[in-house]
Amino acid sequence: MAPTTNKSKPPARDFAKRPRAKVGKRAPAKVNATDTSFKTATVAVRSQGQSLDKGKQQPGKDATLSSAKRMELFSSRGNTLATLQMSLRHHAAPVRASGLKGIRDAVQSLSSLDAAIGVAILEANLPSLLPHLCRCWLDEDDDVRSLALNLYGDILKCLSSSHESVDLKSLAPFVPFLCAYASSALNSLDRSIRIDGSSIVSMLASAVQSPSFSQLMSSSSSKTSAMSRELSHHVDTLLPSMERLLTSVSLGRRASNSGRSSESQKSSTPAGQKRSRSGKNAPSAQTKASSKRESRESTTAQSILLSLAFLLRASITSNDDLSGINHMIRDKTQRDLLPSLHVSGECSYLKGGSAQSNSLLLIRDMKGSRAGDETRIHSIRDLPAIQDEVSGSSTNVLVEDISTEELSSMPKEKDAESMEKVQQMTSLLETLRGKFVEIVHIGKKTDASGLMTSLNDLEAMDVLVEIIRLAHSRFLSYYQTISKHHQRIDVDTNTSHKKREKGGKKSTKDLQNVQECLVAYQASVNRVLQLLLENFPVKSFGETTNPERYEFSNACMCSALAELGGGVLFDDGKRKASPWVNTVFSYVLPRLTCDEDSYESKTEDDSYSESVSTNILLKVVMKLLLPLGNNCGDNTKSYLLSNTTKRQEILEAFAKAFFPRIYCPSVPQHVIYATSSNVELERKIKNVANTAAGRTACILVTKLVAQSADSLFNDSTDTEYATLLLQLISVLPTYLVAWEGKYPVETGLVLASILSVVRQWNASGNVSGESKKPVALALEELCLGLRYSLEALYTPIEGSPEVQQPRKKRKKASIKQSCIVEGLPEQVQKLAIGLTGLLQSPTDVTAKQMSRICSKALTSQIVTTDGDQDYEAVSQDMANYIREVMHLSRRTMPMPTYLSFLLDGSGIELTTGISLLQKQSPDNLFLYDSAIDQLSRFLTTCCDKASQKVLPMLRPILEKWLSSPTKIKEKEGASHDTMRLLVQGRAAISILSAFTWDDVLSYNSADNDLDDKLDQLLLNSILSLCEVSGNFWSRGTYFDDTESQQLYLTKLLGPVVVLLRYHKGMLKQFLDAVAKKVADQSISENVVEIYMKAILMILKSKDPLLISSMIQRSDSLQKVLLSVAKSIETVLPHLGGKLQHHVKTICSSNQ
Repeated sequence: MAPTTNKSKPPARDFAKRPRAKVGKRAPAKVNATDTSFKTATVAVRSQGQSLDKGKQQPGKDATLSSAKRMELFSSRGNTLATLQMSLRHHAAPVRASGLKGIRDAVQSLSSLDAAIGVAILEANLPSLLPHLCRCWLDEDDDVRSLALNLYGDILKCLSSSHESVDLKSLAPFVPFLCAYASSALNSLDRSIRIDGSSIVSMLASAVQSPSFSQLMSSSSSKTSAMSRELSHHVDTLLPSMERLLTSVSLGRRASNSGRSSESQKSSTPAGQKRSRSGKNAPSAQTKASSKRESRESTTAQSILLSLAFLLRASITSNDDLSGINHMIRDKTQRDLLPSLHVSGECSYLKGGSAQSNSLLLIRDMKGSRAGDETRIHSIRDLPAIQDEVSGSSTNVLVEDISTEELSSMPKEKDAESMEKVQQMTSLLETLRGKFVEIVHIGKKTDASGLMTSLNDLEAMDVLVEIIRLAHSRFLSYYQTISKHHQRIDVDTNTSHKKREKGGKKSTKDLQNVQECLVAYQASVNRVLQLLLENFPVKSFGETTNPERYEFSNACMCSALAELGGGVLFDDGKRKASPWVNTVFSYVLPRLTCDEDSYESKTEDDSYSESVSTNILLKVVMKLLLPLGNNCGDNTKSYLLSNTTKRQEILEAFAKAFFPRIYCPSVPQHVIYATSSNVELERKIKNVANTAAGRTACILVTKLVAQSADSLFNDSTDTEYATLLLQLISVLPTYLVAWEGKYPVETGLVLASILSVVRQWNASGNVSGESKKPVALALEELCLGLRYSLEALYTPIEGSPEVQQPRKKRKKASIKQSCIVEGLPEQVQKLAIGLTGLLQSPTDVTAKQMSRICSKALTSQIVTTDGDQDYEAVSQDMANYIREVMHLSRRTMPMPTYLSFLLDGSGIELTTGISLLQKQSPDNLFLYDSAIDQLSRFLTTCCDKASQKVLPMLRPILEKWLSSPTKIKEKEGASHDTMRLLVQGRAAISILSAFTWDDVLSYNSADNDLDDKLDQLLLNSILSLCEVSGNFWSRGTYFDDTESQQLYLTKLLGPVVVLLRYHKGMLKQFLDAVAKKVADQSISENVVEIYMKAILMILKSKDPLLISSMIQRSDSLQKVLLSVAKSIETVLPHLGGKLQHHVKTICSSNQ
């Protein structure tokens, strides 16, 4: 074994040799190098943010306030809107889609907050959100565009959730910006982007997330939003693009196997086609693909049609239900019968004037009137013009004649612009006609006139028909503008351009002037009319389970026929009967019925219900019955339905369906009213009244009244027609009662129409019934029946809480029950009240209910002043107007009825307003002073020598009110009952004072000397008022101020001074009673003090006359005054001495 050797290690060097780095490898780290690398990790927990954790949010006001102050949008993952918008510019489509999903999540999360707060947050972020959203509308990725469209729909839904923002006013400033991007999408080279652009247009025009055909035809969607109204200014930029898009799709490739009978399908099966074992055709892969493609094309075409329909509807600012079908130029030489509901000033309709001129009653003491604007009015024609709500122009402004020089000086740019608009509408109408032909080719022509088609094709046909109607309405708005610059358009319609004979869009480019463009448009209208008439009516291939659907389509076609054929642009006064009129008449007449079951089982939301179809047919009837405007300058009336017998026939059918004869117990004869009551018939009328068809029927009656009310008594007027028209008017109050104030505009139009007819009735006529004409007898019966039927307008609506319960059983009075008139706008209220005054002789029920309305108005004013605003009542000015109207009608009603109206209308008997106040104070005694003032004024002016005729009738109630203050218990505070008794006592004293002062002014003496009993009641009431006021002084700090005491006594003693001055012996009796009470020491020092101050104030009174002069002439009064002063001095030395000094001064001045 070899020996081991121990080798020692080499010693360490001070400076080690640096190792060399090998090729391809990193150099080793230094010995003293520090490792600076680190690792991170995150834990993502969803919905745990402090501001987004719904579980930790408090439902109280603090959470809502913090959300409102934040004004930021957060997604459920906590990403802010700014962060999400950054991803919308990313190059990758999935990233952009993810950003849109986050923004949708943030917008949808606002629904968990209060509606107003969510809308406020979204409105604050709209300027930042909409630009990024609109860029995504043009994105090349289909999913991104779809998400962008859904996001805009969520924005519309969120903004519409709040009642305050339902008009979408916050989006109106962005409409030009949105329309620019929509137009860019419609003009894109990518077809899918153009189709999505049509969806954008439909949402912009309809202002809903998912517009549908039912919303297009629904009457509830007729009121456009602020955004849609703003969109109407940009329609011209979108229409050409929409027309090109509609041209690019085909409606003729719709599935031919949809809706036909099984026999037709079997017969069309090819002989070589394979069948399955079940006997049915075995569809191939190519057939399935074709079917999917056709279904997709059908959906696309339907979406484009709806978008175009909503766009055209947004461009029409007038409402069809209110303005009618204004297809002709309105005759500016006549006044409009229908009044404006926005007329300012204290005015109402009363007797006088003609049916075409609304006579006004100007009430004195008009508030807000300026002296510079007041003009002397000699007749009705001097009254200011009423602003027309539809056109915004004055209804009595005549069309100014435009000279030929002015016409020639018009710039050619206007003609070019007019030509462009007319050519645009002509091209659109030709495109729509071509699309309608495509749908017609799918169906099958019948042997007779009409078209057989399937249910699947009806909706596209209905939308097309509606677009045609809306396009023509838009053209008419153009034509009204053109007619202002071209007052008379002389065009020979027989001469035509060579290239225009074939029609079509190319021919419109070669037109030279506006006149030729109009002729071309009229030719297109005639071709569309012919096409619609050839395919009317629409039928099913066989028996159908939904006949109402076909009836709806036929009603739409009738409406389009009446719209397009109802006006002729160039009217030379020689109108020819249109072939479509008789066809439409034959279709409408048997269907002009009113089936109650159809109105009870279907709602207005059902677009294809029979009630909706009937509503459309009623608008067609309106076209047939109303006269057309003409440009000939004469007063002749031309009708679409020129046959008078047919017009009377259709009017009778209309009256039988919607305005049958009803029973009225207050008429002696039965010319237009039924002879017996029919409860079932009245219930049917009320059910129909609340539908769109019922409202349209009422509008039709108002238009009939407007065009024939002034000629009812002319010899040229048919008696049968005039009597039937009065029968229609007699049923209108039943519609008003059924509406219950839900439709104030229609209610105002109906009341104005009734007024125009009643104004021609002479209530005080001396002509015997035998010598009266049948129309005059019918008018008299109508007016007598209206007195009874209008009672329901003032009667409280059933189902509301009772107005007053017995005082012992109720804890708090309730005045929340309201009638129909109280819920109407103020101008409509004036129409109803003015109609009641015009009819005269109001019934006892009407007078009683009007007194309730007046009393409730004062009560509501008192309670509202105190801070409670839950009570619906008329304004105080309207209550005064009711008193004025009833005062004018006082001679046609029994005096007890009129006095009951005044007393009950003042509200003094119950003083409900004071009982509803939470806090009682001595000043509540004067809350009813305005009612007492009105009551005293009307009582003293209701007849001559009112103190001798009226005062005896008022004696029972005056005795009751005078004894009220004496019933107040001693040391009782200012409770509800105490204030009620004091108000009644003050009212009785004021009424007697008013009668006294009226006699003094009229006869220089007081002729209403009272007997001993009433004198004693009056004296006791005055003393009780003073004593109770003295008890108030001893409680609280209200009367610590000397000025408050002075003001209180001035109001309290105002009516008392007149009685003490002019009633014989009243002042002496008052002083004797005060002296006796002070001497017996039966009253407190506060009462003595108020007596002393009251006497001082009476002695210093100079209104109406200086009462000290009367004392100077009477030694007995001086003695009584000195004794009273001495008695008070014993109790209150300082104040008694002051009174004694003043009395001695008065007595010494006499010496």
